[in-house]
Amino acid sequence: MIHGLSAGVPVDYEALSEKVIKYRRDLHQIPELGFLVYKTGAYVKEKLSAFDCELSDIVTTGILAFFDFGCESTIIFRADMDALPIEEATGLPYASKNPGCMHACGHDGHMAGLIGFAEILDRYKKEGYKAGYNALLLFQPAEETIDGALRICGTHIFDRYNVKAIFGLHLWPMMAKGEIASRPGPMMARSTAVNVTFEGVSAHCGEPQKGRDALAAACRFVSDIYSYKEHHVRERSVLKFGRMESGNVRNAISPFARLEGTMRTFYDNTWEHLVFAMKKLASEIEEAFGVKVSIDVSKSHPAVVNDEKLYADAKPALMDLNYVELRRPVLIAEDFSFFEQQLPGVFFFVGTGSGIPLHSDDYDFDDSVIIEGVKLFNALFTELP
Repeated sequence: MIHGLSAGVPVDYEALSEKVIKYRRDLHQIPELGFLVYKTGAYVKEKLSAFDCELSDIVTTGILAFFDFGCESTIIFRADMDALPIEEATGLPYASKNPGCMHACGHDGHMAGLIGFAEILDRYKKEGYKAGYNALLLFQPAEETIDGALRICGTHIFDRYNVKAIFGLHLWPMMAKGEIASRPGPMMARSTAVNVTFEGVSAHCGEPQKGRDALAAACRFVSDIYSYKEHHVRERSVLKFGRMESGNVRNAISPFARLEGTMRTFYDNTWEHLVFAMKKLASEIEEAFGVKVSIDVSKSHPAVVNDEKLYADAKPALMDLNYVELRRPVLIAEDFSFFEQQLPGVFFFVGTGSGIPLHSDDYDFDDSVIIEGVKLFNALFTELP
């Protein structure tokens, strides 16, 4: 179907969708991790080089595509590039050709959609469309490691291009296919890696009184902090430990233990409450078990909090789309949050309806849905006041 714009520049979304699907399937076969997205970047640059835009690199393997419409300010549209260290089990004809690495989070779809949007922008330039803003397309590496956005924020691109706002999206399997959703204010959680180490003293299990049991201390810590959170933290949040390492042999008191977990919160006071509770419990565990307990919550990124004024300005552009407003934020995290600490930003979900959880080895989606994200970006670009 061809949709007309007020400027008289039509967009044939059906034809564009066919191209976008091919981009996605090509990219799906060459997944790469973190900042090491060399083949991925080469593919993206090859496609973008056909368009009337200025290409440049950022944080080594990131890519910027600047479409200059002669305007004073610029809007950024962002897609993430990296994959996950997962062995793909989909059996698809376009499955990963890189053993142990897979696009299991939809980043291939995000990139494909942004390349498709670049084609629309290129058409606008050729047709002399009078835009209200320049457009800067940002292809970001290392989203999964939470370092990519943070490093980009350490550059000067926001000042260089006089950036007014930033938009991003994520394909979302638990929403209806083609549905688009967002909300003002908190949308996704602050994510914190929690590591707790216990240092004890080893002894033969036949003489346990000579040891200081780090394993028992770790087990008590998990049990008590879970109980505390259940009874004393009212705000929606997560504090869970998914990995524990301890001990050397079966018949010796363990001299060490390490817990690895995650904490998800929406508000700083909830985060501070939980950290204080863990540190207080650590002191109690040290006294009760005679061990040393250390807590590390240094690796963290903030919550995705959508700018309320920008959201209000953008909302009229969403009315012709299959848009719904989220009732409450989700406890998944995204490093788009770093951008929102420096710029007004709004993040969106685009439903795939697959129901397959993100980061699963059988993750897949109907890639005809990617075009809905392209329509979203186009509506924002052409209708934002």
